[in-house]
Amino acid sequence: MNTNPWGHNRRFNSYSEYFKRIFGERVQKVTIDAGFTCPNRDGSKGVGGCTYCNNDAFNPSYCVPEKSVTQQINEGIEFHEKRYRRANKFLAYFQAYSNTYAPLDHLKKIYDEALNIEGIAGLVIGTRPDCIDDEKL
Repeated sequence: MNTNPWGHNRRFNSYSEYFKRIFGERVQKVTIDAGFTCPNRDGSKGVGGCTYCNNDAFNPSYCVPEKSVTQQINEGIEFHEKRYRRANKFLAYFQAYSNTYAPLDHLKKIYDEALNIEGIAGLVIGTRPDCIDDEKL
């Protein structure tokens, strides 16, 4: 008898199982580079960025800030639909640098653009704690 509250035999709640419970099916993240920077790159706190922050090492080829958010998401969905055939819902993953390091009106514009694309079920926003405040939350 399985007494695990997560409904499977693992002894932990995996990321993919969590989203299956929330959305009723597999959900895949689609990475977006919206052209953000951060205080350790723009000179306000440092220059050159952090040692561990080399976005060229983990951004997919479709993910470049010269493309619109919509274009990156559409290309990402196309890529993932081939690779993960069971994925019908996607999370727009604002990954590169600090994705709340901009004025609120700009953030709202790009987040709304992502949420208005068919198949996008939500947002994942990578940022730093010193780049977010109550207004942005």
